[in-house]
Amino acid sequence: MSSSTGTKKDTFANYGAGSAANKGLGANAQNLYGTLAPELQAQAAHPMGYTPQQKSAINTAGQQSAGGSMAGATGQGALLAARTRNAGAGANAIQQSGRNASDELSKVATGTEVGSADLANQQQQNAYKGLEGLNSAELGGSLQALGLSNQALDVGNRAQPSFWSKMANTGGQLALASLMGA
Repeated sequence: MSSSTGTKKDTFANYGAGSAANKGLGANAQNLYGTLAPELQAQAAHPMGYTPQQKSAINTAGQQSAGGSMAGATGQGALLAARTRNAGAGANAIQQSGRNASDELSKVATGTEVGSADLANQQQQNAYKGLEGLNSAELGGSLQALGLSNQALDVGNRAQPSFWSKMANTGGQLALASLMGA
């Protein structure tokens, strides 16, 4: 490979650019880590699940649904009693409707807690994944830039000396040999 001072100058410029990119990307990785890591660590340690407001809204909706079902059954029982002129005609239907509403309300309350726990587990897993991959892009780019700067130095070191460098080297060797021989 033939080379000149321009080639070496270019390789050292490439080294400088790679080194600067390494420093910039490394700083970006540190800033990103400093911002996101504490939040992800907190989420991994204490996943939240549903917020108290979300739990309240889910449970309120379940209670309203159960209450509406019970009110409807009571109304239908009263209509049946009025039509048949038998005050006890709707009692069994109303009682069964009450039991069904209570069962459904229990399922909603339990489902809310199970759903919240599932969401908390998912949030925790996402936090762990976020922590694992937090630095990979920036830090990987930083390491790649460092490798490129090292490659540029290697190219510069392997480059053939220019004509004038060879002449100066030969002249220096001859001068050294004459001094040593004298």
